[in-house]
Amino acid sequence: MHHLGDRQPHRPLPAHPRSRRRHARPRGRIVNVSTGLVEDGFPGNASYVAAKAGLHGLTRAMSRELAASGILTNVVMPGFTPADKPMPPELIDKASTAAATRRVTHPDYVARMIVFLCSTANTNTTGEAIRTDGHFLSPS
Repeated sequence: MHHLGDRQPHRPLPAHPRSRRRHARPRGRIVNVSTGLVEDGFPGNASYVAAKAGLHGLTRAMSRELAASGILTNVVMPGFTPADKPMPPELIDKASTAAATRRVTHPDYVARMIVFLCSTANTNTTGEAIRTDGHFLSPS
């Protein structure tokens, strides 16, 4: 057994004074992008849904590990979001009827959520999976 002086072996040593930094403001943000299919499922896409579910688990674990250091970690689930490519109106109509809001998600909605989660206005949201898809229910 090593000689520890007046310290008992079962007691942790105090932190070095320089390591006792107080965090006046959050130090970072992590926002992962996933899909609502993790919650709803989608036939024929088990590997994709499983991979995204793993991302949700990773995000929750990271939020527990990193929040004390001022790093907030979340998942955004955009769902069906027409972006760069033109899509047939029939597809957009079908997708909009599958959403509770009866419209498809515009990329700006997703971007605004990510900007908020990364901003200093977000002081306490961590470990969350946030839908920005109008609660899109995938057709089976």
